[in-house]
Amino acid sequence: MIELSDKTKKEITDQLSDLKKTYPQFQWEPVENYNILVHSFGEFSDPKATISKLEIALFDKKIFYFYAYEVNLKIQNKITLYLDFRREKKVERISKSIKEEFQIVQGSEKYVPRLILANYKIPSKQQYFVIKKRLANLEIDLSFKINKLSLFEGNKKIYMFKLL
Repeated sequence: MIELSDKTKKEITDQLSDLKKTYPQFQWEPVENYNILVHSFGEFSDPKATISKLEIALFDKKIFYFYAYEVNLKIQNKITLYLDFRREKKVERISKSIKEEFQIVQGSEKYVPRLILANYKIPSKQQYFVIKKRLANLEIDLSFKINKLSLFEGNKKIYMFKLL
């Protein structure tokens, strides 16, 4: 998981403040939960073995930068607003190395760094198009360096991996 610094969280909050005021009815993700998932392991029975395998998968991985791309939404049982970041080869390699080390069968989908911002009930078609238009006009100017990844079990960080 990529933990965001307090500075980065504040930048995101500041840039989304007008959107939050426009849609107070959305269930906005608490700022302290702002993080970007690289891989979910579900529950693991042996944290030491997991840490050991992650150290192997990450031993030669380098620091990289994330650049915000756009705020968008997807609809399933509800709408989810999220902030997407530009593709970054280094994080794609990290995701691939983790899957290889844990022998996870890789699908054709590429890793997309994404920060979940809010959820809401499914809107009417008219509301949906208004939201889409607002999001299309929303400029997010954000970039930040990633120099570590963290392993969490539930809400508790159990290990941090530094990148080169």
